Parts: sequence; C-alpha cells; structure tokens
Amino acid sequence: MMRQAVEPIKVRKRPSFWKRIFSWVLPIPQEKRKSSKGVELQVLAWQGKFVLDTGKVNYSFGSLHDVMVGSIKDIVAWGVQAERVLMLGYGGGSAAEIVHQDINREAEIIGVEWDDAVIDLAKKYFYTQGVRLLHDDAVDYVFRAAKQSWEYDLIVCDLFTETKVASAVLEGDFLESLSKLLGNKGGVIINTMLKKEESVLFLGELKKRFNHVKTWDGMKGNAVFLCKMGGIA
Repeated sequence: MMRQAVEPIKVRKRPSFWKRIFSWVLPIPQEKRKSSKGVELQVLAWQGKFVLDTGKVNYSFGSLHDVMVGSIKDIVAWGVQAERVLMLGYGGGSAAEIVHQDINREAEIIGVEWDDAVIDLAKKYFYTQGVRLLHDDAVDYVFRAAKQSWEYDLIVCDLFTETKVASAVLEGDFLESLSKLLGNKGGVIINTMLKKEESVLFLGELKKRFNHVKTWDGMKGNAVFLCKMGGIA
C-alpha cells in the first residue's frame, strides 16, 4: 500500500517584522493569559520568535526547546524509535516540532495537556500540525492507557507547574504505569528540576522499573532522565 504524500511542515507563527527586529534587544509581550491554576502565561517575541513563558520559567521554544533538542536526539541515538510518540504536558509543542522536523516527519504524535489556556496558545502561536492534541490530565491518561495496554515508542514527560514537577511523576505507581506503555526498545524522557539528592533517589526508583537509565545534563537547572526498555542499540 502506497503512503500518501506528506505535506511540508508549516512553521509556527512568527512575530511581525519590527517585533522580530526589536526582540533581539528586549523580549516584547504579545499576549497574556491565566492558566487553570492561576499561573500567568505570557507569549513573548524573543530573538525573532514567539516563546511561551511564565513569571519563573520557559514553557516552550526558549531554554526548554534546547533541553528537548538535546534529550530527544540523545535517546534516539540510544536506539529508541519515534513512530508513535506520546507528549505528556504538551505546552506549545517544542518537543513535537523537534520530532517532526529532525527525527521522523511521519511520526504519530499524541499530546496531552490539562490547561485549556495553554492549548489555545499552542494552536494560536506555536506547533500543533499533525498532532492529536487532547485536553486531559496526563497522569490520569497514563493510568488509563496502561490498563488498556496502549503502546508507544517514545514518551516525553514534562509535567510542571512553573518550577515544580508534578508530584505524581515521582511516585512508583505512575512510573510503573509509564513503563508498561513502552514497547520493546521504547524509551521515555522525564524532565525535572530535582536537586542532586532528590535526583539520586529518583534515579534509584527508575532503575527498578526500566532496563536502562541515564541522565542528560546538557542544561543547568534541569535534571533530565532517559529511560529505556529492551537492549541497547
């Protein structure tokens, strides 16, 4: 059976010409929203592009984009495929754009995002092309998916409220369900901002549930864990 022709990737919305120019000097506010938990979300024009920030951290297409580029390329080089991909905590779609542009243009991507304000901004300014974007609680989704034996090649877990990682991400039940969603040689990226002592404890919990675990240390302040089932490529 022949595959249908794939449309070129549509670039995300860009700031106006003058905003692009001046955004290399200072970030320029574009739009503000309140999240479902009262966090102030802000779309800024910065260094020629739109980014999604809160008052404390970047949510998409700023420093987080660099984290996603490095960790996704690292886990793919480790032998993880990207045919069926699950994004937990979709944000503006940084990780989805990286997968489609740099790894696999035809990847089937499911994005799960609980915040309707983030979803609206993602659709308006950022990247949702070729993504099945679900308005749902990502932790609940993982438990349901595990019970129904759904399977993914690559999972990106980026569940935060500003600098605080969702507490469920650190719990054994969630990690066990997450491991059940991975096929043979499937892998998961878990982004956190844990301190050194917390990271050591979390690493031990991961090693109980995944065949191979390592850290990605390419961004100061982020403790990123790469976990893989099966053998090493």
